[in-house]
Amino acid sequence: MVAKLEHRVIELKGAYLNKMSISPKNIKLLWGPSGNKCAICKGDLTEEDKSGSLYSVGEMAHIEGENAGSARYNSEMTDEQRADYKNLILICPTCHTKIDKDAQEYTVDNLKQIKKEHEKWVAESQKAVMPKITFAELEVIVKYLVAVPISDSDITVISPHEKIKRNNLSSEVGNLITIGMIQKKQVEKYLNENPDFQFSERLRAGFVRKYRELKSEGLEGNSLFYALLEFASHNSSDFKMQAAGLSVLTHFFEICEVFEHDITG
Repeated sequence: MVAKLEHRVIELKGAYLNKMSISPKNIKLLWGPSGNKCAICKGDLTEEDKSGSLYSVGEMAHIEGENAGSARYNSEMTDEQRADYKNLILICPTCHTKIDKDAQEYTVDNLKQIKKEHEKWVAESQKAVMPKITFAELEVIVKYLVAVPISDSDITVISPHEKIKRNNLSSEVGNLITIGMIQKKQVEKYLNENPDFQFSERLRAGFVRKYRELKSEGLEGNSLFYALLEFASHNSSDFKMQAAGLSVLTHFFEICEVFEHDITG
């Protein structure tokens, strides 16, 4: 039974506000592969308040400490290097306290390995549930995406492979797109069987509109893709919902102008 997921705004608490020096790009690159799970205890990093709104409880912890005297501080790093997603690990408040209280156990190398293994586990978990996605999960995911006006635009379709190459998307993102393609026929069938003949077009418009909004915020490449995936999966911590969102995003990545005009090299 799929839990009902309403269109709710996730309040920017916790992780999004606790490190003001971290750029939006680095935030997306850190959160994108995390599955909204703590890298150490695997607990969910979103919770629901009494009003039904979701909010973040994740914390973007520094692997090599942020300030002099903090755990694993490296005086040779620049502030920019400290705030880069490569030097950050997404964890819950309890685990954040744990790693800073026990820096001998949670060394720089250990935390980097934990982060790497966590992101691998998330990707494998999403892949494992992808074949199990049904119309029920797609219904939950796309419900709030269609409430946007249809806008005319010129569409010049290029292949997903060419989009990946032109936009310098990483092999990790390429693997996600490959995983999303597993449910290509299921998504197409779901959209084609919807009695609302404009349903698919409104959904497409929703993705294009969000894409342009994120572009205007300065996101590009991997950070832009992960932001769209967050949008598509409604920031869910449920791997099945994430997989459903990925399958819908991959569908529109393939057929519409998302990433069409960002030729970066």
